[in-house]
Formats: sequence, structure tokens, C-alpha cells
Amino acid sequence: MINKVTSYLDKIGVSYQLLRHEAVVTTDESRRIVHVDGCMSCKSLYVKDKKSDNFYMVVLPADKRAEMRKLASYVGCAKFEFATEDKLFCDLQVHRGSVSPFAFLNESPAYSAPLLIDEEVWNADKVKFHPCDNTATVVLSGNDLKYFLESIKKQVIVVNEY
Repeated sequence: MINKVTSYLDKIGVSYQLLRHEAVVTTDESRRIVHVDGCMSCKSLYVKDKKSDNFYMVVLPADKRAEMRKLASYVGCAKFEFATEDKLFCDLQVHRGSVSPFAFLNESPAYSAPLLIDEEVWNADKVKFHPCDNTATVVLSGNDLKYFLESIKKQVIVVNEY
């Protein structure tokens, strides 16, 4: 999957840095092992509207807590719950600990999950995400993240109070 992500970024002309490292699953492990000065550490969650079959990806700064009710209110839902491991793999071909916006490259054309992204991440100078493999990290500018999302025609909802 790393090659799929880096090949796509190369194809659209996005500059990035690829860091290889031991597997990291939690944000604490990532902070300890994959520190990049001036770069926002992010966490990505794949969630489901508790009352429907609508799924969403949520991207937050690594140190922020996800308040599921408030996040869900941005899309008119009562509450989010985490997607199952099976659904995560079925929709995005990734496992827990490897979720990132780059997983949208694996999305089925039948359903495109909207992205809810924290305003701090959206406005960050530099961000880092797994390239759908938790043994590597891609570092890119915030503008290049936006360009990537535009290139895949991703619906983006910027969130700021939750």
C-alpha cells in the first residue's frame, strides 16, 4: 500500500517525505517513534452513524479527544460509533492503526465516506499520516493534503468545536 500512496502523490505532483519505522498503532507510540519538528501529529478514525449505514472518516490532532456526539452533529446525526474491523477493511482495505486519508485511494466508487477534519489539522503547515501501513509515515504540507483531497474529489467538512 505504501507504493500505491507514494505513486499517487508522485503522479499528482505532491512533495512529501517518507519515513520508515517500526510499527506504531497508538498516537503515543507514534509521538515517541515518529517525531517531526513543526509537524502536526494526527489521528484518523473510521466511524458510523449509530442509526444508519453512513460512514465517515474523522481526522483530529493526535492529542484531541473525539467527542462522538458533537462530531456527529456536523452531519445531522445523533452519535457516531467506531466502524468494525471488518467494515474498515471492506471499505478502505486497511486495519485499525493504519487508517488515514490516504485510505480513500481504496474506496469503492459505490460509496464515498465524507471526511470530517479538525480545523487545526486543516490549517496546519505540515501534517503526517500513515500511508495505510503503520510501518511508515508520510509528511506533507497542509496545502498538499488539501490538494490530495481535491484530486480524489473528497467531500470535506471542517470541524472546530466538539
